[in-house]
Amino acid sequence: SSIDWRTAKRYATAAAPPRYGPRARPAELTAAQLAHIERRLTTCPDLRVTVLLRELRDDCGYRASYTSLRRRVVGLRPAAEEEPEVRFETGPGIQTQGDWTDCGSWPLGDGSAELFAWVAVLGFSRMPALRFATDKTRATTLATIVRTSDDLGGATAEYLTDRDTALVNGATADGRAIYAPEWLDTAALLGTRPRACRAYRAKTKGKVERVNREVKADFLAWLGGQVLPERPTLDWYDAAARRWATEVVAKRRHRTTERIVGEAWAEERPLLLPVSRRVLARYEGGDTLVALPDGPPPAPARLEPIVEPVETRSLDVYAELAR
Repeated sequence: SSIDWRTAKRYATAAAPPRYGPRARPAELTAAQLAHIERRLTTCPDLRVTVLLRELRDDCGYRASYTSLRRRVVGLRPAAEEEPEVRFETGPGIQTQGDWTDCGSWPLGDGSAELFAWVAVLGFSRMPALRFATDKTRATTLATIVRTSDDLGGATAEYLTDRDTALVNGATADGRAIYAPEWLDTAALLGTRPRACRAYRAKTKGKVERVNREVKADFLAWLGGQVLPERPTLDWYDAAARRWATEVVAKRRHRTTERIVGEAWAEERPLLLPVSRRVLARYEGGDTLVALPDGPPPAPARLEPIVEPVETRSLDVYAELAR
């Protein structure tokens, strides 16, 4: 039982049930003090009571205790409003989402190393691509973005990421991301437009977050049961990831879109802007993604796109983003 034995004894031996007096009520607030609290909590719902106490004592003549004020603030603080989750879809060739995921320690060469995977996923078809690395520096991040874009068949009109410091240098006063010049240059070479999630809006890139979970729960779990080479390389891990993407993920029917991922990818690929060999060479690119198990995606008659086909943007577009 959660009842203290002393409480039980007091009730058992008392001639009548014990009665408790009324709780001490918090000190009353003047109209000015109440207005100040309501105004401050409206603009900053998470404002600490200690800050309010200091302000009230300095500016509004409040003399009661911290405990008394805390009791009053509990009833005045506005309830936290959860941002509704809105599921949205993008047309073929419109958006790629990318993000790093930590994969843990794995054999590499003659020893072991912490491996990270840059995960990219096409927003329409949900086709993923992974590239492994031992660091998440700016140079490595940009190289993996280029390589995964090539693995997917090309670049989409925009590329959505979080505010990774490898890609974003900071934010303006109104919250807009300030993109790193190197990321703007790479995006221009790919023919895509960089986009960054708003601060504290991680759910905006929920498609890649979902794939990140699958990488850990599905791909890495499968990889842990494989016979590894004597000296595994990053290229070997990349090849294993390509095999998982084409032989496992591409054959699935996606629960949200209700399309076979590989079939939707074949529909989306003609609308992607291919990555040039020159750009790949600049970022030490390797082989492109292996074809689907039953051969390369057919070249269907060009479908009427939901949006205009992707075109190479002028550098002036990206100069505007950096302002």
